Amino acid sequence: MDKQGYVLTGKKNRQYNLANPRLGTEANWSGYRDEQAPRVPYTCGACHTTGWVATGADGLHQDGLPGIYGTWAAPGVTCEACHGPGSGHVKNPTGVRPTVEERCGDCHRRGDISRIDAADGLITHQDQYEDLLVSPHRYLRCTACHDPHRSVKYKKRGFKGVKKTCLVCHAKQKVLIPTMAQMDCISCHMPRVVKSAMSVVHKFSGDEVAEGDIRGHIFRIATDAKWKMFTGDKKYVRRDMDRQAYLTVDYACMTCHRDKDRAWALESTAAIHDE
Repeated sequence: MDKQGYVLTGKKNRQYNLANPRLGTEANWSGYRDEQAPRVPYTCGACHTTGWVATGADGLHQDGLPGIYGTWAAPGVTCEACHGPGSGHVKNPTGVRPTVEERCGDCHRRGDISRIDAADGLITHQDQYEDLLVSPHRYLRCTACHDPHRSVKYKKRGFKGVKKTCLVCHAKQKVLIPTMAQMDCISCHMPRVVKSAMSVVHKFSGDEVAEGDIRGHIFRIATDAKWKMFTGDKKYVRRDMDRQAYLTVDYACMTCHRDKDRAWALESTAAIHDE
């Protein structure tokens, strides 16, 4: 962002990315939104501030900065961003209670929720809500797996762990391959198929696959060798006639088993579980 509140865009030196040990990438600068315009208005406050009011070019601007097309009550995501205004609760704690309705999907989505956007072989960030809608877990609440008051990063335990999530419902599911028995369910069923800031491309026998910096929420792995995870133009995640999406073994297996090929992965999937 520049001193007038506009978001700077371009092919390089626009976004600073932290080092990612999992991907083996160092901290670096990268481009952001490769557009012809050198800068665009800041309109992101609905998800990044509390009490955002969009005002447009001719309305009020936060802190008098013309590039910010809106105002907010508080910077960042505070309690009231999810639980609603709290002044009434402060005046009457028992009579006026903050909402506890789950509203994660208000922000963890991108545009049209009927499709999942993709680019460069990965899902674009913010699509967690759309992921769930095309998965077997579409009826679960986000809080079934997440503590919304803790981050999933930096070992803050925002993810409750497989014993309190996956194994609550899938307790009888067995892993038959001894070398995989100690792996968490999310290792294969929630691979990093989403890019927020960083990604890498892995070569494996016969092809290559991208790995991003955020786990996906599709869960189901396709065993059909003909299934393609993305549409022909690579802009969206593919869905079947029942509007369900599937991970392919490229993403579930090949980011780790780079000395193998896709045929080996497809054959191996049948031997992992007992059902």
